[in-house]
Amino acid sequence: MHDRAPSSRHSAIKKDKGIRKSFQVRRKIETEIKNIRNESIERKKAKDELKRIKRLKEEEKHKRKLENERRSEIVVPITNPAKLKRLRKKQMRTIVTR
Repeated sequence: MHDRAPSSRHSAIKKDKGIRKSFQVRRKIETEIKNIRNESIERKKAKDELKRIKRLKEEEKHKRKLENERRSEIVVPITNPAKLKRLRKKQMRTIVTR
């Protein structure tokens, strides 16, 4: 009636350990991952600090350049206000009041 193949009992079948890792191994892996994360965060902070320092140097350099340009300009004060009335529009645009 029953045409089943004879099989062994379920409890007699050998079972492997499975894919679950032991607690110590998991802790070791977690600490390694944590260390790697901390190192990457430290590297990123150092990189950001270098960027900030570089940006500050560039701003300082730009500021010095502007000051030097301003010092090297030839400045002619206009004491006679009637001169301003005789100037053309193009010449008026070049005048800078300080």
